[in-house]
Amino acid sequence: MNGIPIARILGFEIRLHLSWLFIIAIVSVTVAGRLSAFQPDIAPAISWAVGLIGSLGFMLTVIAHELAHAILARRDGSESTTVIVQFIGSPAAVDVMASTPRAEALVAVAGPIVSLGIGSILVALAFAVIGVAPALGPIADVLFIVGALDLILGAVSLIPAFPLDGGRLVRAAAWARSGNARQGSRVAGIVGRQVGRGVLLLGVVVMLVNNDPISGIMIGLIGWFLMATARSIDRWLFLDGLVAGIRVDEAMEPHLETLSPQLTLDTFAAGILDGSVGPALPVVRDDAVVGIVGAAQIRQVAQRNWPATRTEDVMVGLPDLPVTSPEESLTVALERLRRSHLDGLPVLDGSALRGVLTRRSIAAILHARAEAEGQAL
Repeated sequence: MNGIPIARILGFEIRLHLSWLFIIAIVSVTVAGRLSAFQPDIAPAISWAVGLIGSLGFMLTVIAHELAHAILARRDGSESTTVIVQFIGSPAAVDVMASTPRAEALVAVAGPIVSLGIGSILVALAFAVIGVAPALGPIADVLFIVGALDLILGAVSLIPAFPLDGGRLVRAAAWARSGNARQGSRVAGIVGRQVGRGVLLLGVVVMLVNNDPISGIMIGLIGWFLMATARSIDRWLFLDGLVAGIRVDEAMEPHLETLSPQLTLDTFAAGILDGSVGPALPVVRDDAVVGIVGAAQIRQVAQRNWPATRTEDVMVGLPDLPVTSPEESLTVALERLRRSHLDGLPVLDGSALRGVLTRRSIAAILHARAEAEGQAL
């Protein structure tokens, strides 16, 4: 799973994306530099300490931004309990939709509203502090920088292109107008592509007219990224169309082996990693499924420790184990598999094991459908 777990808030596991190592460093350098300029006699250790505090404070406000999305999504019925905190945007925004256009818009706008609100409060507080107690200028400076970053985050999030929140707002509006969620995504892709081209053109202007190649290249890269995301929407719509109408029992692997909780990893781990026994195997005790083990769990254990590690030590077990049924729509099951970050889901008919829905089996049926339609994945 992406990100490093750092906390659990309101029932959500908060995971910090590794990019925050660079963001914290950049914000710390910015705040420390401003403090040194404001107070030339300040000790470097103090300026760096305050800079680190400022960067961590900004991180907390971004967590609040993402939590706002997650809370509104949960109210709409989302089962996700993980929040991956990135600086801006989410790679999952394209293929995650709320139940209605209104809910989609509310989930999308929740984060920017929180960031703009926090930013406005911090900037106002900074001016109040400097007005009442000029000696507290360094503190006011930190508040202003963090508040300004939040205002920028809130404003940039509203740009109408995926993976930004503005892309979801465009999709919600087009969805409400057309009555079709897929059409909403298609319109959001078109708008995002045009926005990306505009940003790319802006980068060229900045580079040539303003004679600022560094800024121009950075802006141009952002435009290219938005255009690439727009293209990914077209691919997602294509794949979503292939999945439509397929049931889980048509896509699952029905004849995989099962594991005992007491088996040690050395008896089967290599077969999972090379795919010869399957990418994910169910764990069964007394004819009841109690867990699943896939390549992701195997890779967490060093090979030298396989003989001393039992299946039950690494399996994803109840009650955290998501399952599906043979009659369930593959579209629904695929979303559950994606959110779980597992290599497969047990397919249960009541309590009886019928197979395992794996990423490999899904890819196989999608390739077969694409070939039948004369297209390539």
